Amino acid sequence: MKILDRYIIRNLFLTFIFITVSMQFLSVVIDVSQRMSRLEDNHGSIKDALIFYYPFWAIWLSNTFSPISIFLSVIFFTSRLEKNLEITAIISNGISFNRLSFPYLISALIIGIISLIINYYFLPIANKKKNEFYYQYLLSPRYKEKYENNQSVSIQISKNGYIFMKKFFKKKNLGKYFVYQKFDDNNKLIFVLKSKYIFWDKKNKIYILFDYIETTLKNNNNFRGDYKIIKLPIAPKEFLPEEYAAENMNISELRKFLSVEKKNKNINIYLNEYYQRTSLPFSTFIFTILGLSLSSKRKKNDIGIFIGIMLSIFYIFFIEFSKMFSIKNLIPSFLSIWIPNIILGIITLFFYLFWGNNK
Repeated sequence: MKILDRYIIRNLFLTFIFITVSMQFLSVVIDVSQRMSRLEDNHGSIKDALIFYYPFWAIWLSNTFSPISIFLSVIFFTSRLEKNLEITAIISNGISFNRLSFPYLISALIIGIISLIINYYFLPIANKKKNEFYYQYLLSPRYKEKYENNQSVSIQISKNGYIFMKKFFKKKNLGKYFVYQKFDDNNKLIFVLKSKYIFWDKKNKIYILFDYIETTLKNNNNFRGDYKIIKLPIAPKEFLPEEYAAENMNISELRKFLSVEKKNKNINIYLNEYYQRTSLPFSTFIFTILGLSLSSKRKKNDIGIFIGIMLSIFYIFFIEFSKMFSIKNLIPSFLSIWIPNIILGIITLFFYLFWGNNK
């Protein structure tokens, strides 16, 4: 059986790579054709987009739709085995369906671990590149106006430093209700700087605070002033909406941000991103078993594939739908991200027991 295990794992993994790359290539071609006019309007070029945007966008897209990729991979490979009567021969030789599932689970484990590592550490790097290009060249006029003229800011700027603004107007380089917080290595707040207004001096690359209060918590010293000049390791062009700021953080940065900023009104945006970094790789197991169950019977193959594709699409949209309830504080963030896995896991268990395993 070890030879068969290696055969299934190797071919399933190669099929997954082929389908993932093919889907990304097709998606890039379609997306480029739709965004050409917007690139030109924002003085961008297709060449720059292909170099500085789409490679990173493809990483983000492949991660988002990885459940569909793994499902299609299992469906394609298992249907080919069933068409050649290989599964029937395996079952006829006394090998149970549960034992046949073992190499599929090993494949899911390998893909899931790789996906988890990418989600935790490499995806944020790709997101930074993707978002930087997107906000400069691909934002629609309606959202560009909102992004440039009325945006809240909540972002980590250093290992222990965070800044927040109620509103920032990029065209005016002016912010309102600015807060800078600094923590020690034990996540204890040690310094707070607040101001009513903050202005970005583009020429000198400095920020000017107006009507500010500076507090050092160690000795409880407060100092108030009319204006103060500061330098921050970030320019206004790097200020992004909360959902994109969350995307740009690796798992360690997200965890630290969540531990020190629990009262942020938009904290669920960060919580959603934090939990999704784990929930999506975990779904690899669910979609692997679902694909195996629905494609392992020749007589029910076509209807099984149709059901599986509908469930895959439903899963992706269900995640985005449940996120909205979390952002509006109607349900806990953990539940909004994991409930699609729970529901689809129950459905998958049903198909595994009464569809695929019933040989």
